[in-house]
Amino acid sequence: MSNGNLDDHLFPSSVNQIQKQLLSWPQRKSIILDVARGLAYLHYGVKPGIYHRDIKGTNILLDADMRARVADFGLAKQSREGQSHLTTRVAGTHWYLAPEYALYGQLTEKSDVYSFGVVVLEIMCGRKALDLSSSGSPRALLITDWAWSLVKAGKVEQALDASLLRGGDSSNSNPKGTMERFVLVGILCAHIMVALRPTILDALKMLEGDIEVPQIPDRPVPLGHPSFQADGNNFSISPVLSGPKLQSGDMLRENYNRSSKWPETTRGSHIKTSLQNTSNHHFMTTTLLSRPMPDKI
Repeated sequence: MSNGNLDDHLFPSSVNQIQKQLLSWPQRKSIILDVARGLAYLHYGVKPGIYHRDIKGTNILLDADMRARVADFGLAKQSREGQSHLTTRVAGTHWYLAPEYALYGQLTEKSDVYSFGVVVLEIMCGRKALDLSSSGSPRALLITDWAWSLVKAGKVEQALDASLLRGGDSSNSNPKGTMERFVLVGILCAHIMVALRPTILDALKMLEGDIEVPQIPDRPVPLGHPSFQADGNNFSISPVLSGPKLQSGDMLRENYNRSSKWPETTRGSHIKTSLQNTSNHHFMTTTLLSRPMPDKI
């Protein structure tokens, strides 16, 4: 494609930085909507539906008019009629993988929705999915944790790429409000709990303003956050980042034990591993981060 891939424009290397212009708000909006429509077609426009499994910036190509096309179907899987999910070997690029898929190989259309949410946040925030260059912090920063914390603190504007706030959009009387809506949809799509993510069709309707974005559901915050206080096996957080109190392993049992094909002993070992490796990030994500993994599985 004549304009390369989305990643080239969001995070240009020092070699091509001069030739690449920062994406404008209308361009970012158009790209997000194009990707959402492409995924909606894959999930619902063909039978059986297709799960892409590797939605990320480098797999979104831009044509001469900066219209986005979802590409690279090398990891795509077809859904099976009558089944709520596929249990399959994990494949894709970490930082973009949905937790239930990364940990248990449970693949659904909402696995793609999670990856889409991460890409939306990258586009709107101007940060990589995993940011290793965060000033003032020695730890790597997951964009999903960072953006969610800002939203729960009532600071969604601070999540926006600074370049978006310097310009205006004459075709929209409230461009900042629309930008903030896109951030909220990205966070909702990348929610840690699969049941609380929208379908891609509902996400598209939210982005287009046809339906309201619901209140962002609470989720466990990163365990490395300074507001976390541990008391035995109970975890609590500050009111600013208020969320549910969890008993050890509740999150995994709540969402997976009822439908998981894993033997009970296997599920238990996964839960134990998850909780032992929690130091910097949310416990479901941390298990994925703590394993030595190549960039692409």
